[in-house]
Amino acid sequence: MNLNILFKNYIIYNIIAGIIFSILYLLVDGFAKYYNLIYGILIIGIAVWSLGRYTLNKSEDDKIRSGVQAAWLLVSFALGYVSIIYAPVLSSSIQITAVETILSLIQIIWGAILLGMSYKNGYSIIKV
Repeated sequence: MNLNILFKNYIIYNIIAGIIFSILYLLVDGFAKYYNLIYGILIIGIAVWSLGRYTLNKSEDDKIRSGVQAAWLLVSFALGYVSIIYAPVLSSSIQITAVETILSLIQIIWGAILLGMSYKNGYSIIKV
């Protein structure tokens, strides 16, 4: 499959994931409540900004470069989310913790695979 399309799909997934994290704001209490809301808004913001850059770029090379930057940011924030969320969320329900974990792991693994594929094709975060 075309790397260009894979990045577009990844960015769209992150918009959906950000909406889900924002909805989880309503289902949890305490620190995790606001953490989910802020994280959801942050992910939506990065993904919408990246989708705008992706759409405005005309050449496929520039689209891939904007996808690499978006994936790097989203994977970095997802890793931070996973490392911070477990302490306060363990006091919430196991179902919510499972949803948050699955969404974050998809963000991390999918983004890391795309970054690896990009690196093999000559793109890296340093070059973009």
